[in-house]
Amino acid sequence: MKKTTLHKSNNIIRGGDNLSVFGKRLINAIYHVIQTNVNDGNQNTIEDIEYIPLEFQYLRKIMNLSNVDSYSLEIEKAITELQQPIAINNFKDPRDGNVHKWFSVCIISEASFKIDRNKKVAHVALSPIIKWMMINTNDGNFTKIELIPIINRLRTKYSIKLYEYIKSFGGYKYIDITQNHMLKILGIPIDNKSYTNFAQIKRLLDRQIEEITKKSDLKEIRIDESKELRKDKVFRIHINKKSKKISKKLVNKTVKELAEMKRI
Repeated sequence: MKKTTLHKSNNIIRGGDNLSVFGKRLINAIYHVIQTNVNDGNQNTIEDIEYIPLEFQYLRKIMNLSNVDSYSLEIEKAITELQQPIAINNFKDPRDGNVHKWFSVCIISEASFKIDRNKKVAHVALSPIIKWMMINTNDGNFTKIELIPIINRLRTKYSIKLYEYIKSFGGYKYIDITQNHMLKILGIPIDNKSYTNFAQIKRLLDRQIEEITKKSDLKEIRIDESKELRKDKVFRIHINKKSKKISKKLVNKTVKELAEMKRI
């Protein structure tokens, strides 16, 4: 397929979720359907329609399931996944500007499928705020990502999440992420015994970053190996070495001072 670009809301990108690879790909597929219609001048139709039709053969193609014989079952499972809530911290509702310390929402509120002219078609209703954010990208709070060929080449749910998250900070020299917040971003419970310490999480991140640098446009990202940052349980991810832009709360602060601050 030809290059496919999405303008994806940072509110969705930066929210924590434990969706599978196919769950994440389905979100992007729905994005593609909506934004293609908006770009073709059909925004009013998309806004008014309650149930969005999604042909399974189309989803098979756009979700990179062409070589998966059980694609129909995987799509059904992904649709079910998207009916589970995701959490967004410090969510500023773009519709009215109200800020919510914590916000929980499901992507799909209702779903069904039927056979139409020998084609299996899903009909999904999106949560109102999700639909609004997919349609409206003129507030500037979005990240431009390439679904094809980049996102669909990533093979794990962690690499997809980490790529999109880092991409949303693409103009920064680096970002600092605390250990607990990193777990939240990746959708890993804090009490998960496989990831109870910094070293275990770093090994997981190293594997994802290795894949991301090989398969995407983020060729220079890396995790800082500073012992002080490790001691403070902070992952510093270097993104763009040419940039001078870093979060204001990080400027001219020592590592000790950083540890006392609320990080990204």
